[in-house]
Amino acid sequence: MSSVGERLRQLRVAKGVSQTELARDLVSPSYVSLIEANKRTPEREVLEELAKRLGASVEFLETGVDAAELQEKQLAVRYAELALANGQVTEALQQFKALASSSLPQIRHQAAWGTGRALEAQGDITGAIKVVEGLLEEAVAGRVQAPGFLVLRNQQCWLYREAGDLGLSIELGERALQEVRDLGLEGTEDQIRLASTLVGSYWERGDLTKAHLLAEKVITQAERHGSPRSRGSAYWNASLVAEARGQRQLAIELAEKALALMGETMDDRGIVQMRAVLAWLLLRVDPPQVERAEQILASFQDLVLGAGDEHLILRYSTELGRIRLFQGRPAEALELASRMIERPYDGRPTDLVRALLLRAQARFGLEDPAAGSDCAAVADLLRGLSGQRRAAGLWRELAETLLTAGCRDEAMNAYRELADCLGARSIPTPSVVAPVGSEAMPRTTV
Repeated sequence: MSSVGERLRQLRVAKGVSQTELARDLVSPSYVSLIEANKRTPEREVLEELAKRLGASVEFLETGVDAAELQEKQLAVRYAELALANGQVTEALQQFKALASSSLPQIRHQAAWGTGRALEAQGDITGAIKVVEGLLEEAVAGRVQAPGFLVLRNQQCWLYREAGDLGLSIELGERALQEVRDLGLEGTEDQIRLASTLVGSYWERGDLTKAHLLAEKVITQAERHGSPRSRGSAYWNASLVAEARGQRQLAIELAEKALALMGETMDDRGIVQMRAVLAWLLLRVDPPQVERAEQILASFQDLVLGAGDEHLILRYSTELGRIRLFQGRPAEALELASRMIERPYDGRPTDLVRALLLRAQARFGLEDPAAGSDCAAVADLLRGLSGQRRAAGLWRELAETLLTAGCRDEAMNAYRELADCLGARSIPTPSVVAPVGSEAMPRTTV
């Protein structure tokens, strides 16, 4: 990076001005020479006058950044951020990429941060990881001011969770939390959000005890020190853990708390995602709260369809289709699912799995034999997602769907795949199993 003296010399030479001409009645030519050689640091008043004589801003001489150019680029960054917040992901990505070649370091970093989040919104998790890890390298070298190091660590932990590499996600999250403790930064906003993300990674891997214990600690910290946003994040991840532990009513209460706290600070896309998950939770209690789930979906229908975000449209339509099944309207559910499947989509594979599974359920309800081919397609997609908790949940739903439809052999295969997904691989078993109550196995005493 060039120095004040180097920038002064470059401007002077470009303007065709000698050191004597630049120094006139202000300082001596030798003093200008010393500044350009980085042997003197000029007083602010002297620097302001030298900048004026060269037709530049003092900010440019001090930082290498022209104030007018910086203001223009920052405005462009804000427009791109607004597009991303409004769900115009493709437009936002184009704007961020156009800014990524800026000569201004802070603009390049802001553009890279926006690019990473836009890629994630499009479902390109690998691309988002590359961007975030590039920013982390810059942050370690001290070249990135914003976003902060812990914000980047949090995003890295979350992205690896989304990619299905739960081991690395947890390793990174635990390492970052240890760094926080070493620096004495426990209880800060960024630490609370990072810990909340780690709760989600534990949940995804099935480490429910760890997830539960950390969630309790994070909620205590958030309620004592955190902003509404960080408290909402803590409640939200705790709601996922509660659902996994079978505490579904508690999960709903925590999710509603999170929405109440985060509703005024999150962008529309985030709020829509949270409401869709809340509707999903309401359909999983016994008995399902169908009417309330439908009211929640109806409250943001226009927002979802107007945003053009394929992931949100698929998530919204899937939950609406499930509501139609609960209402005994399989033909409407089939229409919704088919429309989703026919849309071009290259985002999260679990979105397509849910749509196919919904169509299979609707076809079973209509006694359509094509339901079997949908179930086979679901199984093919799920085999590529082994090791993820969400994949295990979808295997269970597929198995239950097949069992309810009377397809016992296919349901048994799905249950086996569910066990494989969670790491309980099949082993060779004896061809002859001793009858129940026999003495085939030796007794042991403790």
